[in-house]
Amino acid sequence: MTTATDGKRARTALIAYPPSQAYVVDSLRRAFKAKLADWTIVSTRDQLADGAKPDLQWSDYDEIDWDWVMDERTLVNSYAIRKALIRKSNLAHTIALHLAKNPESPLRRAAPQTFHFTCSFADELDELLMDDLYEVEQSFTEAENGGEGKWWILKAALADKGNGIRLFSTRDTLEEIFREFEPESDDEEEDEDDDEEEGHGSGANGTSIRASPEAGRAAMFGADTRVDATQLREWVIQEYVSNPLLLDPSESSDEHGTKFHLRVYVVAVGGVTVYVHHPYLALFASSAYSLPSETASETGQFDLSAHLTNTCLQTTVLGQDAPRISVSTLQSMAGKVVLGGPSKGEKLGEERIRQIETRVCEAVGEIFKAAAGAGSSFQPLPNAFEIFGVDLLVSDTFEVSLLEINACPDFGQTGEELQEVIDQLFAHTIDVAVRPFFSAAGDGAASDKEALEDSFERLEVGGSRGLKEVMRLQVRKAF
Repeated sequence: MTTATDGKRARTALIAYPPSQAYVVDSLRRAFKAKLADWTIVSTRDQLADGAKPDLQWSDYDEIDWDWVMDERTLVNSYAIRKALIRKSNLAHTIALHLAKNPESPLRRAAPQTFHFTCSFADELDELLMDDLYEVEQSFTEAENGGEGKWWILKAALADKGNGIRLFSTRDTLEEIFREFEPESDDEEEDEDDDEEEGHGSGANGTSIRASPEAGRAAMFGADTRVDATQLREWVIQEYVSNPLLLDPSESSDEHGTKFHLRVYVVAVGGVTVYVHHPYLALFASSAYSLPSETASETGQFDLSAHLTNTCLQTTVLGQDAPRISVSTLQSMAGKVVLGGPSKGEKLGEERIRQIETRVCEAVGEIFKAAAGAGSSFQPLPNAFEIFGVDLLVSDTFEVSLLEINACPDFGQTGEELQEVIDQLFAHTIDVAVRPFFSAAGDGAASDKEALEDSFERLEVGGSRGLKEVMRLQVRKAF
C-alpha cells in the first residue's frame, strides 16, 4: 500500500451505486473533494489493486461485500441488520415493546396507533378483526352506530414506493382491498369479461366493482400500486392522522391548504450515536387537502392525491397528469400561513419550527433507543454508519407522528433546487462518521464533538445546516 506524502497512509473509498443513482456518486465525490481530498475514489472492484480491500465502502446495500466488513479496520455505510427500524411490521413491534417497558416514553405521543398482522386472503379478516385487529373492528361498530369512527391506512410491510397503500374506514372497504390484492383465478377473469359485456363497471386494475360504492372506491386506488397479498403476507394498519398541518406549497394563497410530510435524514454512527440532519425536507401532496370522507363523497371515487405525499406514489398513480412535485424545507417556511386547525390564519413562525424540531429530535432519539433494546433485529456495528430517511407527519397542533423509516433513502426527492442539502448531508456525515473512524487509526486529530455542537446551536432557523446529536448508546457489537 502506498503512503501519502505527509506520512499518513493513503486511503481508498469504493463508491458503488447503480446508474440510476449517479447523482449520489456525484454528490459524494463533491463531499470527499471538500473534506478528504487526499483520498482515492474508485467505483468498481477492478480499480482496486489485486487482493486489496478499500478502507471505506460507501455503496448501495446490494453492492456491499460483507466479508470485508469482518475486518474492523474497514468502514461501511450500512448496518447489516436493521429490520427493527426499516420493516414496517418490525417497527410497530419495536415501538410496542418499548412502550410496554417505558409507558411514559415520548413515542407514545409520536407513534400513531398501529397494528401488525399477517393476512393473505379476505376470508381471514373475520378472525383477525376479533383478535389482532379488535380495536379496528370497534371503530367500525362505532361508525355503524352513528359515532365518529376512524380512518385507517393499510401498508404492506415489505412494499416500498407507495405500493399497497390504501385508506379505509369500514369493514366492507377493508375486505374489498384484500379481494383486490388476491390473485385472480381463471374463473374470475371470465366473470369479469362477462360483466364488462353486460355494462358493469370495473376498477382501475381490472377487478369488477360489485360491492357497495365505498368498497368500489377501494379498488380505484390505481392499478400500478396493487400488491399480491399471498406474497406480501405481513401488513400494518395505522390510524390515519386526519388533522395534518396545512400550508400552501406555492405562493398562490390556496385557502384550503396542502398536506405534507417531513423527510428527516438521520445519521447513525457505530454502536451507536444518532444525529438528526437539518434542514428537514417538506414533501407536499399534489392537490389541496380535504378529509377522506369528503374526498370520497365529492368525487365518487377515492382521490389519493390529496392524502399521500409519497413522491413515488404520486408519479405512479397520477402519471403524466401529476403536477410538478413540490419540495421545500421546513426551516424555510416560517413565513407561510397556516391554513387549517386552531392556528388557521397565523404564520408558522420560527418558534413553532423550533417546537417541531424539538419533537422530531425527541422522537428520533427514542425510536433508535427502542431499536437498540429490541434484540437481534437491530445490530449496530462499530465499523459501520448509515443514513436513514425518517418520515414524520406534523399535525395542526404541531405534534409529530412517526410514519416510517427508510434505509437507502431516495436522495433524488430533493430535486435539483435543493441538491445542496444532500451535498451538505454527505459532508457532515464524513465529519462525524468517516474522519473520526480513521483518526483513531492514526490519520490525525478526531473531530471535535463540542465544536460541532456549538456551531450547530449558533445557526438560525432559516439557514440551519448541520447534524444534531439526539442519542448516544454503547450497544454490544454483533461480531
